Amino acid sequence: MSKNVVLKVLEAIRRHRRFLLVMHTTPDGDSAGAALALGSALKRQGRDVSWVSPDGIAPRLAFLPYADGVQSWSQVDTGHFDCVVTLDCGSDTRLGAPPSFWKTVSMLINIDHHPSNPQFGTLNWVDAGASSTGELVTRLWQRAGWSMNADEALCLYTAISTDTLSFRQYNAGAQCLNAVQWVVKHSGLDIASANQKIWASRPIGELKLLGWALSSMELSPDGRYAWVGIPRDIMDRFHVDDSGVDTVVHHLVTIRGVEVGFLVREGDQSGKMKVSWRARPSWDCGQLASEFGGGGHRYAAAAQMDGNLDDAIQTVKQALMGRAHA
Repeated sequence: MSKNVVLKVLEAIRRHRRFLLVMHTTPDGDSAGAALALGSALKRQGRDVSWVSPDGIAPRLAFLPYADGVQSWSQVDTGHFDCVVTLDCGSDTRLGAPPSFWKTVSMLINIDHHPSNPQFGTLNWVDAGASSTGELVTRLWQRAGWSMNADEALCLYTAISTDTLSFRQYNAGAQCLNAVQWVVKHSGLDIASANQKIWASRPIGELKLLGWALSSMELSPDGRYAWVGIPRDIMDRFHVDDSGVDTVVHHLVTIRGVEVGFLVREGDQSGKMKVSWRARPSWDCGQLASEFGGGGHRYAAAAQMDGNLDDAIQTVKQALMGRAHA
């Protein structure tokens, strides 16, 4: 099935000339890296390519090649493009697109690895078994026989590495590692240099926020659950944006004995909360998130909630502790 879909995606790409590549809201390394790499490959083939992100590129991803070419929805003429490709967008709401967009799009290729993806594209390549959308784009590259330059390799490596937490997550299997091996072999990518850019160049404010969050973290009496709530004023104090906060939740499930960790942070709009979950085997974060209108993967998921910070934490705690496993 996957092989057939890849061929259909390649055929659709061959038929079109003007591409709009869409990242999801607050794009992470996977969405940004996959989109930037694919866009560069298409440009080298003489295609007209634009990138759009509803929230721009986070400062911690500014090292990515081509990142300065990403536009906002207000800057692009959606009627100009004959093909839209969405990268790592688990639902159509994550595009952040204006209503007028849906009146102009005629071909939408949806490339994603979220199991909850509702297949909103004209052509859908959704593989929940893939480690990342970057891995899927690498498979596309292999099938197409495209050459790869060092900048494109850095984008794809960033996509795969960030979505597997530097290959520490349960989704970092043989196909994932084979994709990385192929990228390195065909580009000469310097992995050590790439890892420095991705993992060892964090703003000092993110480290200070992490210290605050870990000191404020709470554990359930049995030590199986950990959580933290982060108010907006704390984010402002340390000059950390939403993408910088989202990395904190990974640390909660590194605690010995913790099975599920969750983080609740205040959004930039009053009364809007963002919840992020991470889990070990035997739990399904995506199922938990779906109960709150969100989604994601088995071990990593997120949702939006209305209310205040304390109430949101209590609601999630009750949902979590009311079951043995998810």
